[in-house]
Amino acid sequence: GEVDSRITRSPGFSTAASADAAAGKAKFAAACAECHEVADFEGESAAALTESLKKIVAGTQKHKEALKLTDAEVADLAAYMAAGK
Repeated sequence: GEVDSRITRSPGFSTAASADAAAGKAKFAAACAECHEVADFEGESAAALTESLKKIVAGTQKHKEALKLTDAEVADLAAYMAAGK
């Protein structure tokens, strides 16, 4: 079968086009919704959210809970959060 080209991209270079906001919504519900509402992030760019999420995952940005997310999960979350719904 054909290989999904999104899988072979270098880590850290996910594009909004390859992000799955529906998957991001599910991840947000599981990992973020206890403390955050998605509407709080409406109007933020997916790129800025991706950068913040990656810093939290790396432990270089302060956050109440440590996050363990793949690059794909970060992209999905950022796409969902940027939409704000």
